[in-house]
Amino acid sequence: MKSVLALLDGSEESGRLKEIIGKDFDLTVITSLDKLQNDLILKTDMIILDQDAVDKPVSPLIKKILKKFYLPILILTSYDNVTAAIFAVREGAYNYLIKVGDYYQTINLVINDSISKFTEQLQMNQTIIALKKRVGELEEQLNVTEKKDEITTQPVESTSNAIIEDIIASIKRGEINLPSLPRISIKFRELLNREADFLEISDLLKQDIAISSKLISVSNSAYYRGIAQNKTLEQAIGRLGLNVTKQYVDVICNRSLYTTSNKKYVRVMEKLWEHALSCAFASQFVDQSRRLDLVDDAFTMGLLHDIGKLLLLQIVFEMEISGKFRDKLNMVELIDTLGVYHGKFGASLLKRWGFSEEFAKVALYHDNLSEADYISKELLLVHFANLLAKSMGYDMQYSEVDIEAAESTRLLGLKEPLISEVKEKVKGFMEGDIRQYLV
Repeated sequence: MKSVLALLDGSEESGRLKEIIGKDFDLTVITSLDKLQNDLILKTDMIILDQDAVDKPVSPLIKKILKKFYLPILILTSYDNVTAAIFAVREGAYNYLIKVGDYYQTINLVINDSISKFTEQLQMNQTIIALKKRVGELEEQLNVTEKKDEITTQPVESTSNAIIEDIIASIKRGEINLPSLPRISIKFRELLNREADFLEISDLLKQDIAISSKLISVSNSAYYRGIAQNKTLEQAIGRLGLNVTKQYVDVICNRSLYTTSNKKYVRVMEKLWEHALSCAFASQFVDQSRRLDLVDDAFTMGLLHDIGKLLLLQIVFEMEISGKFRDKLNMVELIDTLGVYHGKFGASLLKRWGFSEEFAKVALYHDNLSEADYISKELLLVHFANLLAKSMGYDMQYSEVDIEAAESTRLLGLKEPLISEVKEKVKGFMEGDIRQYLV
């Protein structure tokens, strides 16, 4: 049983509160600040501070406690003192609960949820520390190996570094045309952000015949098919819903970016698109099954996580046309370069396109959790989806992936049979009739 330390006043209301909390938790109650001793705090999993029991602002108290102890603090506040509770949260308190209505019925849920999420975050932080430590050890071993090799070999120029240096120099000179997000995709996002009505969104999408026809086809596919056949865009949006419609608009708009007239890159582009699409579906299915309650759309984050690889491919293609990389560039070297540098380029492009910081973080760290200062649910989700897509063969190169041993799998709490269910759903979309409308 989790232990809770609560600073409450001596009112009848507090008596009722003690009775309810004590049913589910090992509760210790104090009625004055001078009894808030270190030995009590050390034994507890959570502190509850009732602002009505403190005759001064709680923010300095929060700061003082958190200097010595790492645990969640819940603030109880009356309706007319919410501002002080918000300042307490800014100082590090985990959450606050307003004492209005029948809040007794929810407080145990709030306590349990706070302790669980705080423990999860603590475990995640410990995992990050362990990962960073392991990376440091590996780097140290690598440095030792390199120093030994220097005795017998001459240093060679890194081809990947040389390619990237040429690319950056060309961008700075204005020789490269960076891709723009399709206009209709930008406009659609703007309409959704300002909660535009159904008619306005429909009028926008009608401006693009290809998008309109594909949305109608998708709505009539086996997965979404209803009793009647949809014949108009309005009917299609009505069946799909705005969120799903937005996802497919993103897919259709982004698909055009993965095309090339250079036969050398056609297969790479197709594989890259296949990976992006499968990762998008995997992200969506996991988000739905785990109810992660994300701020940003899981599907779109999965779709755009590798956008840096697409950007680098397009730049290399342009530079080859202009006569660079004549003899020193081959496909193996190119794919290696994409793997090393695509995160930074992708994050920069998504910021340029106006996506949130979380999208940029996902692009930057989806292959390297240990490098992120903070691992969000969004980052964990796309990290898992990325590995799952690779494990199913949806990638530029086949690679052996132990999906069940991945950190993101563990931290998201994903186990069989859910992992197999997600794979089957992804396979169903990637090999089903919907995909023919998205090529």
